[in-house]
Amino acid sequence: MRLYPFRALIPIACLVAGLSLVLPCRAEHGFALVLVQDVQHHPVRGVEIGIEGFGGSKLTGDDGKAQLAVGAGTKEGDWLPMAILHSPPGKDLVMISPWDSRSQVPSFEDKPENFIRLVVVQRGDRAALESGSVLASLAAKINKANAPKLADKSTLPQDPKENLVAVAKQYGLGPDEVDQAIRIWGAKTTDPYEAGLATLYEQDFPKASAQLQDSLRQREEKLTADQKTVAADQKQVADAAFFLGRSLYRQGKYRESAQAYGRCLQIRPDDPVVLNNTALSLQQSGDYDRAAPLLLRALAINEKALGPDDSHVATDLNNLAELLNAKGDYAGAEPLYRRALMIDEKALGLDHPDVATDLNNLAKLLYEKGDYAGAEPLYRRALAIDEKALGPDHPGVAPELNNLAALLYGKGDYSGAEPLCRRALAIDEKALGPDHPDVATGLNNLATLLYGKRDYAGAEPLYRRALSIDEKALGPDHPDVARDLNNLADLLEDKGDYAGAEPLFRRALAIDEKALGPDHPGVAIDLDNLAALLYGKGDYAGAEPLLRRALSIDEKALGSDHPTTKIYQANLDALHEAEKKKEK
Repeated sequence: MRLYPFRALIPIACLVAGLSLVLPCRAEHGFALVLVQDVQHHPVRGVEIGIEGFGGSKLTGDDGKAQLAVGAGTKEGDWLPMAILHSPPGKDLVMISPWDSRSQVPSFEDKPENFIRLVVVQRGDRAALESGSVLASLAAKINKANAPKLADKSTLPQDPKENLVAVAKQYGLGPDEVDQAIRIWGAKTTDPYEAGLATLYEQDFPKASAQLQDSLRQREEKLTADQKTVAADQKQVADAAFFLGRSLYRQGKYRESAQAYGRCLQIRPDDPVVLNNTALSLQQSGDYDRAAPLLLRALAINEKALGPDDSHVATDLNNLAELLNAKGDYAGAEPLYRRALMIDEKALGLDHPDVATDLNNLAKLLYEKGDYAGAEPLYRRALAIDEKALGPDHPGVAPELNNLAALLYGKGDYSGAEPLCRRALAIDEKALGPDHPDVATGLNNLATLLYGKRDYAGAEPLYRRALSIDEKALGPDHPDVARDLNNLADLLEDKGDYAGAEPLFRRALAIDEKALGPDHPGVAIDLDNLAALLYGKGDYAGAEPLLRRALSIDEKALGSDHPTTKIYQANLDALHEAEKKKEK
């Protein structure tokens, strides 16, 4: 048994700086035509725009149009970031469409549709909340910020309330009025993409996935049928695929999530955010070989665009190191974690929360290597940073408490670990409510600690409550439910209740085989758990094929030198010895 520590968030790099847009070229190579309008489709004059990373800017004329040089090397299908440099006198304009400030270069054929329409609103204009396009943009921005950032089921998701506040502030609006407007709009709209955005905002992931899947299908059909506006249609397909991937990920459907993100990646092959999200889904589904080159590519793009010492590069280093760590390549992961830490300490300061993230990641690796002496001061420093920066009762502090508790538990210091687990659980229950999945993780942590003390009476109701929370919040077939089932079954098995434990182990195995795929390392853990129970019952014939399959999965996914692979080999060897003794 082990604690399930939270891992600090690694925010995925986003290259959009300030207000930006992307312009396609019109008929003449090397130039881009922009049309700036308000939500009533009226042209907006006097807006100074320029291409990020490319010199020069222009003011829009009375017709709302401006033509900018983009470079002779610009090709059809390229993505070009642009920025609003100045608003007209007396105005403070913010961009609504495109919501993510990105568009593809269309065909260079001399046709009137070969330009991009940029829709803007006045910052703080509450009347804009009556516009569906404005609300779609706000919902999309918040949903993107809410996306999980690290391929680890025990991570604390980005706080949706904080992202709501941040996006509302960007538009000069109050978070409560934005929240209410999105919910009302979502209940009224009949467009499946808009409805999917609103449902995703409310975190009803099964319903959102169905709506976004319908939207993606419709947009793919339109893309095939209408070749006149292929660039705009491709962007619509990419948006629907991106948010579908995000929703499926939160459902625990990692393979399906990777497929959706992969469709977006076909259209945006050089977008570091899409590269990272696709890789995280692949990593969670156990497909490390396909995830690694995507993370390497995202790192290379950001290093070239931002320089080797940018904090976004530190993010990419952390994500790549996490993949290597999951594969057991500690020697490859450690220098990446250390470089990320150095970058963020220099760029952000010694007491920034992102530095706490880096400290946690490095400490986790040392902890998994068994270097508790090296890991503990890093965990304690990370905790001190976040307590000071966020406050002692902020939900972001709970992961730090769980991390340190896991280390103390590993050292056998139960008296030191227990108050940390209880404090983390209390923080999450207060901040997130008693039925939140992160509370279930906290319950699992505390229960596992009590179980380690052989306090079965204290641990069992916590395991059962965690299982009930996750079944209700995530659905009965989510991988986190399989985790809960395994934990409870372990305890029952240790009590000698094989009849109670076996169906739980078998249900956990069935969930993970369906959700993760039959060759995922998580399935190997389930197989080993079930095999151990059968071994304890003396059913060697039933245990052996399970152990052989677990060993085969990890040899293929992780390699023969991975620590878990060696454990399965040792378990199989022990089974063979037991069989020989039984025969004698």
